[in-house]
Order: sequence, then structure tokens, then C-alpha cells
Amino acid sequence: MKIGIASADLVSILFMLIILGSMFRRNMKENKENAAFFALIIVTMIGLGFDALSYILDTVYINSDIMIVANIMAYSIVNLCIVAFFCYLLTLIRKTKAISGKFLYPIVAISVIDILLCVIGVLNKKFFTVTDCHFQYGSWTGAVEFLPLISLLITLIILVMNAKNLGMRNTLALGSFLAFPIHAACIVTFFPEVQLGYLASALACFIIFTFISREEINETKLREEIMKLVSSHDALTGLMNRRGFDDTIGKALGHERLGVVYSDLNALKYMNDNYGHAAGDSYICRFAEILRQVFGDVGVISRISGDEFVVLVFDISESDFEGLKKKMDEVIRNNKRIASVGYAYGESGKSADLLKRAEQEMYEDKKRYYLESGMDRRRHM
Repeated sequence: MKIGIASADLVSILFMLIILGSMFRRNMKENKENAAFFALIIVTMIGLGFDALSYILDTVYINSDIMIVANIMAYSIVNLCIVAFFCYLLTLIRKTKAISGKFLYPIVAISVIDILLCVIGVLNKKFFTVTDCHFQYGSWTGAVEFLPLISLLITLIILVMNAKNLGMRNTLALGSFLAFPIHAACIVTFFPEVQLGYLASALACFIIFTFISREEINETKLREEIMKLVSSHDALTGLMNRRGFDDTIGKALGHERLGVVYSDLNALKYMNDNYGHAAGDSYICRFAEILRQVFGDVGVISRISGDEFVVLVFDISESDFEGLKKKMDEVIRNNKRIASVGYAYGESGKSADLLKRAEQEMYEDKKRYYLESGMDRRRHM
């Protein structure tokens, strides 16, 4: 049994080293919470080493003083693991709310008392003794092993109190660090020689690391999606920009039919020159909203330059596209001919030709606008 536990400790150390290597490779310890978890892994790994050593020494003939030191370290480092975990918990909570570091004081106090009790108990032979290189428990064993449980229960209370801020998945992952050692302590009650606290802590660290890695992947994907959204959308109107438009038109071959609406604002320069660029921006946004009202549910709307907009409507019937044209023309008239518009409809595979036809029709509409209004491009509508 003892050799089996020692072997499990050593295997756990190997996995801990793999976790540390992964954190170094991915620079995961750069932020505070991951740095705190990194410290927790280090402390747990040291504890596993002394725990394994104590079991190995209990099965071979060797100097009793070495065995005593190994066991003192194994029992003492349990407290450091709890302190390290509590610090990690505080860093996670502080991501969403302020929490006082004073909550750490009772954990540290209990840990110091437990370590002192462990050392004193060994000196007066009330915690454990080593006789003929064999380990034997004393009358203080229950007290030394009970104090870390108090620290774990305090930590559990803090975790539960802040579960809403941490989130359900985070709380469950962190809760494993508390649940597994508490379960191991229950086993010790019935089988005193089976000390599984470090193995339980190591298992919890594996679970937490898996959760952290998943969160890192999700955050990376989110950043990529945000960057893609920013790079493909116009900051002023929220519509697709030229890059987004090019990506969309590049996928036209995946559709059968395509309707194109090419529009250019009328008198934008006049607005900018006489009322300022803020008014011009408002003018642009006003037209962008018009396009959303007409095509928002059926088309992909893009602002491809300062005052030019293109709407692509895929897989629409010609009759339905004619209905959209009439609706758009009516809205344009009701808004003092805010823009000139051209239309084209045909096979999606001929998108370049459709764009040219729609653009040419837009220019014809713009000529009519200036002829009918008697205004030029520098004058108000």
C-alpha cells in the first residue's frame, strides 16, 4: 500500500511538471491569477515529493532522523498548499469584486499553529515516533490533522459566498481542491495509514488546470472573433467595411442568385463643408439606418467608402428583389433623395458584372438628381 501511494505521488509529480511546462510554453503565468496557480502547483509538487519520500523511507532501513524530517515536511507543507490555494482564490474573486486580504489571516494563523504543533509533537513524541525505522502515530495525530480541515472549511465558506461572482463552472473546479482533500481526510479516519491528501490536491490541480486551459482557449477564440469583427466592420455605422464586403462577395459562388444595391450619398461634401464633419457623420449614420430598415433582414450591407454603400441580397427571387427596389425608392423619396441608387440582379457567379451594372445605374440616378434638383455636388439638397 505504502509503495503504491509513493508511486502515485511520483506519477503526480510528473504530471505537475507537464503542467508547469505547458504554462511556461503558453505564457499562462503572466497574469496574477495564473501566477498564483503556478505557485500552488510548485508547493503541491514539493509536498508530493516529501510525501512520497516518507512512504519510501518507511519501507527501507535508513537513518530515523531523515524519516522524521521527511514526515514533518510532508505534514507541514499541507498548510502551505491551503494558503497558496486561498491566495489563488482571492485573485480570482478580485477579478469581479473587491475582497479584503484579511480573510487570509485566520488561514495563516491556523497553518502556523499546525506546523508548530507538528514540530513540538514530534519533539515530545506525541505526534509520531519512528522506532526501528518504522512510523507510528501518537496522541496528537488527530489535532495536527484536524487543523488543516478547519482551514479548508473556512476556504469553502469563502468560495460558496463568492460563487455568484466566480461562476458555476469556476466554483465547481475550485471546489474540487476542497472536496477531494476533505474526502481523503474521511478515509484517514477509518484507515490511518492511508494518507491521500496530496494525491487529492494533485487531482484537484489537474482539474483546475484543465478548466484554466479551456478558459484560455475560449478567451483566445473570443479575441480572434472580436479582432475579426473590428477588422471587417465600419466603426462609424457598424456595417461591413470594404474588407468585410470583399470577403462576402468572395463567397458569392456558393449561391445561385444575387441582387445588388449600389448607393452613394447626395450632398455629403456640402454637409461636411457647411456643418462640420460631425454633421456629416450623422448624415452617414442616418442613411445606414435607412439601409437597415429596408435590407436588414435579407441582405448584407457594407459601407465600402466614405459615402458609398453596397447591399448584397443572396438567393432572392427576382419578384422579391423588385419589391425591395420599390420599397427602397420610396424611402429615398421620403428622405429628400438622401442618396442615389442603382440596382442589378442576376447569377451570383457574375457578381463583378452585377456590381458594375448597379454602380453605373447609380451614377445615372445621380445625374438625374442633380439635373432635377438644379444643384451641384457642393450645394445643399
